[in-house]
Amino acid sequence: MLFARDGAARVSLNAIAKEAGVTPAMLHYYFSSRDALVTQLIEERFMPLRNHISRIFVDHPQDPVLALTMMVETLAHMAEKNAWFAPLWMQEIIGEMPILRQHMDARFGEERFQVMLETVRRWQLEGKINPALSPELLFTTVISLVLVPFSRIHSDPRLQAVNRQTIISHALALMGHGVGG
Repeated sequence: MLFARDGAARVSLNAIAKEAGVTPAMLHYYFSSRDALVTQLIEERFMPLRNHISRIFVDHPQDPVLALTMMVETLAHMAEKNAWFAPLWMQEIIGEMPILRQHMDARFGEERFQVMLETVRRWQLEGKINPALSPELLFTTVISLVLVPFSRIHSDPRLQAVNRQTIISHALALMGHGVGG
């Protein structure tokens, strides 16, 4: 929660140690540096999700509705299960402080992202999804439809009645029918 609250760029190993109730020496023993700790965080928390989402598109290359629905459900499950996930993702991966994004990009690689983009472009050519969509913006848009509400439901009293299923249903309705339909 410390990274989600304060941002990875602003959090020192000493602050992490204090929050975890351990000594800075113990953190240095297990993680030689803050970068090593961030790398471990990405390996254990973010990479399984990112790999799972990219796998959805590999497993369902002919069905964009199923693949995007599964992506929405996976993101929502992760955000509900881990209260820190949505705010941290919005702040660090999509936001302007790219510490975690740089680590993720280095670890995930451009190749998988390009495969996902090519899948979207193919779906457009096959008439399976709207040709006016920008493949480069599609994933950021879908992620935002799910994670922005999750990042706010605990801090905005106006959203107290919103739950996981409401967020999923809203995202899928907006993706499937837009606001006009």
